[in-house]
This record gives sequence, C-alpha cells and structure tokens, in this order.
Amino acid sequence: MAVAFLITSCDIIDSNDNSTIDTPENYEFTRNGESTVAYPGQNDRLDMVEEMKAYIATANDGDILSEQALNDMFANTNGDGGGNFPFTSDRDLKSKTFAPDLDNNLFEGIFSDAASASENGNAGVRAQDGVAGLLEREDSGNDILVDAKGREFTQLVEKGLMGAVFYNQIFNVYLTNERIGPDVENDETEEGANYTAKEHHFDEAFGYFNAPADFKSDWLDSRTDELRFWSKYSNSSDTQLGFNDTIMSAFINGRTAIVNDDQEALNEEVNILYNSLELLAAATAVHYINSTLGHLNNGNTGEAFHALSEAWAFVNALKYSPKRKISNDQIDQIINTNFGENSNFWEVTPTGLNNAKSTLVETYPDLAPVQDQL
Repeated sequence: MAVAFLITSCDIIDSNDNSTIDTPENYEFTRNGESTVAYPGQNDRLDMVEEMKAYIATANDGDILSEQALNDMFANTNGDGGGNFPFTSDRDLKSKTFAPDLDNNLFEGIFSDAASASENGNAGVRAQDGVAGLLEREDSGNDILVDAKGREFTQLVEKGLMGAVFYNQIFNVYLTNERIGPDVENDETEEGANYTAKEHHFDEAFGYFNAPADFKSDWLDSRTDELRFWSKYSNSSDTQLGFNDTIMSAFINGRTAIVNDDQEALNEEVNILYNSLELLAAATAVHYINSTLGHLNNGNTGEAFHALSEAWAFVNALKYSPKRKISNDQIDQIINTNFGENSNFWEVTPTGLNNAKSTLVETYPDLAPVQDQL
C-alpha cells in the first residue's frame, strides 16, 4: 500500500508567491521550501482497487466471494471497506465512477455475477460457453474465475476501474476548465495547505496516473515495482511509443504553467495529455489483442480469455475521454462483435480480433509502425 503522497527533494524548484519558475526535471514543486504536491485521495483509491483485485483473485482458488463485501469495498463502507480494507480512509471509488456506468449498475452487476460464479468455482464447476466457473490458464496451470461469456472477473474489475474511475476523473474532472481553467483560484493557497486550488486539481490528475516524480523513458527494471496501473502500462509500451517521457513532460510542463499562471501553455499540455493517455489505452488494447491471437493460434483458451479480458477493458476505457478519436459505435463494434457476439469470448475468432486491431490502428495511426511489436 502506498502511504507517501508528498513529493520532496533538495533540488526542487521553489515557486514562491508571484515568481516565475523554470521547468523542473521531475514532478517536484515547492513553496517557501515545502512541497506543494499532494494527492492522498488518489493514492487511497489506487490502494482500494488493489485490495479489490486481491480479494476477487481468491476465487481463482475456489473461495466464495461475498457480493456485499465487494459493494462495501466499492463504496468504502464505514471508511474501511466494510472491514475488508487493512486501512481507513474517507475516500471511495463509487462516488468517482463515470456517472452512466453508475446509472447502469455496471460494477454492481459484475460483483453480483462474480459472487455467483465463485459458488460454481467452489463446487469445482469448469467454465464453458454459457456457464461461469473456473478456467485453466495453460501456461501456468492456474485457474481463473470467468463469467458465462468467458470474461475474467479480476480483469473486469481492476482494468474496469482504471477506466471508469481513474481515466474518468482525469479526463472529465481534473483536466477540465472547471478545475484548471482561467477562473480557478491560483493566487491564494487553500486554508491549511501549501497549494492553490488550481495546483492541487492538476496534482490530483497526476495522482491517478501515479508515476514516481522522476518517471521517464528507459525506466530501470529494478524500479518497476514503483509503477501502478496506468504508469505501469505506460512503461510497458514505452519502448515502442515513448509514453513515459511524453506523458511526464506534459504533466511537468502543465504544472509549471500553472505556477507561472500561463493558461495558454497549460492548455497545450492538457491537449497532449488527452491525446497521449487515450493513445496509451489503445496501444495496450492492441497489445492484448496480439496476445489473444497468439494464444488462440496455440489452442490455449484460458490464456486467450485472460488476455482478451484485458483487451476488452482497455477498449472500454477509450469511451471515458470526451475528446476521444474513436466513436462509441466503433467501441461497441469491437466489444460486442469483434470480441464475440455480445462480448461472448467463446465465439471470438482470429478474423474478429484482426478487425478490432485494424479499427484501432486506423483510428490511431501512431500505432501503425509498431502494431505487431506491441
């Protein structure tokens, strides 16, 4: 569990009142010698998703899941996920989830299905078309719990919340004019804090990306355990597309522009973030489509469905950007036709997967040169 949220360094650029700063090398900013960067709420929510994933994964070994426990973790009942979190917090995931998904009870439905499927798993029921249960991953020999369509529950929840909460909050809340536009308070610090409202809102967007302050391309293998969720996937495809430097530079330059009260420069960096983070989701989807194709060709259904569950969630994550290049109809076509009719993985074919890949590559031409290397 990540507990530190203030980023400090003896080499940080100091942003004293009404001063202009140069762009620092890392995501490190101070005022009067103290850090102005804080995003404890984002760290808490990432921790919550990790705990939910770990809990759901116990069903892979035959444990029965509690639907109530999953809903309590989602809403953070009593500040400790109904007793299921090893920490307390006044934050939650549910209130930060994309509103249409809440209206459609997307995650509550997944929790209910997971609890029901876990009873099958506990009884030793093996998954098949139309029957939820345990499915063996051939490479490891370990089981995963899947729904009646073959979709893996741990991936639907973890990767689903990466989109519905983390991306939703970045795209639809913290990078908007309502939070970092020209009318947002940026002169006076908030009461009891060392940051302005505008600085803090931008930091909260960065908190959902959740990279180390010195994150960059050519990241050391020895430090990959410091990466979580979107920063981890940024690093996974950095060799092909240079995401680490591009995204971090935009965050650092954007935060510098806020300190310097330069709205035009900030807007330029925000546009880079919208484009790069959307491309990151698309690239990761293509990666997992490639993986699914390889496993299908080898006749490894369990491995294929594991990878396809991730591809499904990353394609779905594209819908959360209000500036997305891909249309809702294209997303629906990929998820509900190319990945099997109505997302039924048991019906997926190499042709459908290649069609999905072609749609993504045509929509995001930056992927074309590296589409087979992702």
